[in-house]
Amino acid sequence: MDLWSADLTIPFTYGGDALLESALIKGLIDNGWVLHNSFTGMPFGTFFYDYPLNSNLDFIIMKIIALFYPNWAATMNIYYILTFPLTVVTSLFVFRKLNISPLPAIAGSLLFTFVPYHFLRGEPHLTLSAYYIIPLIVLVIFWIFEDQFLLSSFQEIREFSVSRLWNYKTIVSILICLGAGSVFIYYPFFACFFFVIAGFCAAIFHKKWHPFLNAVILVAIIVICVAMWNLPTIVYQHDYGKNIGVASRSPQESEIYGLKIAQLLVPIPGNRIPLFSYIGQEYLKTTPIPSEGAMAVLGVVGSIGFIILILWIFFHSFSKFSIFNDELSKKINQLSILNLSAVLLATVGGFGTLLAYLIFPDIRAYNRISIFIAFFSILVIVLLLDYGIQKYSISKTKKWIMLGCIVAILLFGIYDQTSENFIPNYNGTKLAFMNDDQFIKNIEMTFPNDTMVFQLPYVPFPENPPVNNMADYDLFRAYLHSNNIHWSYGTMKGRYGDLWQQDITQKSTNEMIKSIAFAGFNGIYIDSYGYPDNGAQLI
Repeated sequence: MDLWSADLTIPFTYGGDALLESALIKGLIDNGWVLHNSFTGMPFGTFFYDYPLNSNLDFIIMKIIALFYPNWAATMNIYYILTFPLTVVTSLFVFRKLNISPLPAIAGSLLFTFVPYHFLRGEPHLTLSAYYIIPLIVLVIFWIFEDQFLLSSFQEIREFSVSRLWNYKTIVSILICLGAGSVFIYYPFFACFFFVIAGFCAAIFHKKWHPFLNAVILVAIIVICVAMWNLPTIVYQHDYGKNIGVASRSPQESEIYGLKIAQLLVPIPGNRIPLFSYIGQEYLKTTPIPSEGAMAVLGVVGSIGFIILILWIFFHSFSKFSIFNDELSKKINQLSILNLSAVLLATVGGFGTLLAYLIFPDIRAYNRISIFIAFFSILVIVLLLDYGIQKYSISKTKKWIMLGCIVAILLFGIYDQTSENFIPNYNGTKLAFMNDDQFIKNIEMTFPNDTMVFQLPYVPFPENPPVNNMADYDLFRAYLHSNNIHWSYGTMKGRYGDLWQQDITQKSTNEMIKSIAFAGFNGIYIDSYGYPDNGAQLI
C-alpha cells in the first residue's frame, strides 16, 4: 500500500461509506461512544439506536487507539493497518493448533491476510475488513467436529462435574463466541450457520447428540451476546417505537448481493498478470448481476483450494481408497462439507434467499461469506503442503524442494492477490481533504463555539442514493473537520428530527431561513453538488 507515502492524519479513503465510518469514529472520540453524537443531526443530535452497528469489538479497539492518538483519521488508519497483523496472528495460531508445520502455516496466514477482500473492503467497509475473528471461529468449528469439549467432556449425566465441563477448549470456545458476537453482524450470522452444520454432521458421524447440542449452546452464546450489545436499541425502540424507515431490506436483495461461483474464481481487475486483469475486467463489465464486484475473488491459490474441496466430495463419495492418512482425509472431508454448505446457503437463489423471503430479510449480502470460503480454500492447500513436507522429510533434498515450492506458492499467491490499484490515492485525497479542512477552519474562526449550522440540500440519513453530483454521506465532511460547530446532517430518518428537517426545507427560501434562525441556527452550509444548477438559484 506504499504506507511510507501516507499521512496517518489523512484517511486512506475520503468518500462514500468511508465518510460514515469516519463520522462514527470521530463521534466515538467526541462523545465517548458511538450511540449518540451531539455534533450532528442538530438541533436534536444523532441517535444510532435505530441503526445497530454490532461492531463493538472494533470500536473498543479503536477507543483504545484513540486514547493514545485522539485523531479520528489516525485512529481509523491505524486500526485498518492493524487488521493485517491481527489476521496473520489469529490465522497462524489456528494453523499451529491444527498441527501444521511452521512454514506452510506462515504461508497460509499471509495468503489469507492478503486476499483481495481485505483491500477492496478497505476503510469504507472497515468492520468487514476486520475479519481476524474468522480463523478462530473455524477453530471452534473443528472442535465441534471432534466432539471433545462442552457436553462431550463427560459421557453420562451422572459423570457430570464442573471441572470436566470447564476445560481449555470450552473456555476458549466461549471467549471466541463472545468475540464473534461482538463484530459486524454478518460474521456472527455465518458462524452460527457453520456451527449448526458442523454439529449436525458430527452428531451423525459420532452417533450421538452431544455435538449438535454443543453447537446449539455456542450459537446461543453468540445470539445472547448480539442481543446484549443491541439492548440499547431494544430499549429505545420499546420506548419510541420501531423505525421501519431505517436500513429497510427487501428479500430480493439477497439475490442481487448473492454469491456467484464465477466471482470467486475470476481474477481481480488490475491483476499484475495482463491476461488475468483483462478477464476480470471483462467479467465485471458484462455480468448482469455484479453483486459487490471483485470483493469475493479468491485468487489462484484460493481458487485451486476451492476446486479441490468441490471435487473431493465426489472423490470421497465414489472412491474406496484413501490417498492420504486418516487425519488429513478427515480434515478435508470437514472442509468440503463447510465449503459446500457455504455455497448452497449463499449462492444466488440459494437457501439464503429462502431465509430472506421466509424469515430474515435483514441479511442480504450473502456474498460476504466468501471470506470464510477463502479460509477453507487456503487451509486445504496448507494441509496438503504440510502433508508433502511430512512425507518427504526423510530425504533432505526432497524436503528442501518442498520448502522451496511453499515459498514459491506464497510469493506467487501474494503477487496474484494484490494489485497496484490497491494503493490509495494519497496525493488526490490529501488535496481534497486539506481543501475541506481550510474551508471548515475558516467557518470555525468566524463563529463562536457551539454554533449550529444548517446543511443543504436535505438528505435522509443513513443509506440514501446520490443527490445529483453529491454522494451519500458527503455532508459529513463538514463535521469531520470541525471541533466546535454542530451540524444538521445526520438526523435518523423516520424520527422527529428528520421530519422537522423535511418540513423546513419544503418551505419557501425566506420562510426556511426564518424557521432555521428561530430554531437557533447561525449559518447555512450549501453543498452545491447537490443541485442541478450547482445551487446558483438557492445561493
